[in-house]
Amino acid sequence: MTTIGIASTNKQCVMMSESGITDESFHTAMPMNKIIRQGEWLIAAAGADRVCDVLQYIIKYPTIPPQLKMKEDEMSWYQWIAKRVIPLIRKITQEQLTLDVKDGVAELPDSELLLVTHGKAFSISNTLGISRCTPYWAIGSGGSLALGSLATAYRQHKQNWDTKHPTYLYESIQTAITHDSFSHPPIYGWVSQTNGTIKRWDSKDLASIAEHSLTKETAAQPTNPSS
Repeated sequence: MTTIGIASTNKQCVMMSESGITDESFHTAMPMNKIIRQGEWLIAAAGADRVCDVLQYIIKYPTIPPQLKMKEDEMSWYQWIAKRVIPLIRKITQEQLTLDVKDGVAELPDSELLLVTHGKAFSISNTLGISRCTPYWAIGSGGSLALGSLATAYRQHKQNWDTKHPTYLYESIQTAITHDSFSHPPIYGWVSQTNGTIKRWDSKDLASIAEHSLTKETAAQPTNPSS
């Protein structure tokens, strides 16, 4: 029960989420950042809580190979994700008893995953399929609301998408918060640059978009696959 979205250009990918946590009795817990940073990766998941925990906190995602970082074609990235990341997800989730396997088909129960690295976003379905999700995408219970908002903004303001996509993404998450009973403020976010650098998107006062800024640029630390 969540709303997570991305908006990207050829220079960066912004990922944002609301922060509401709702239990089976429809009680809302304290706000929680749903986007996890791990080295050069931003990881966000929607769906079954235990599956999301495994995808975000237990799996150690591999370091991006130097030769892949230099490639701009999407196909090379998809091939690497399919060869290196998807088998890792399947292996760990199966070990953690959060993967359903029937007749050889693996499935993450009622869950989906968004991965961002080096300014590129990848949508991983519940059946571990990889989908293109640029220049925008959204998942979760409020995902369709956010997606509609993003699609409208992209169609109507394509000429300034490169400079205002963080604002349009923020507004799409706000739309989901307004109309999805399981999505709640505040909104958290990160920005992934094509060079691997990650910025924190501050979200302190939801009363004004002007209060928000892209700040605290930090160099991503490589992930140690053996840790």
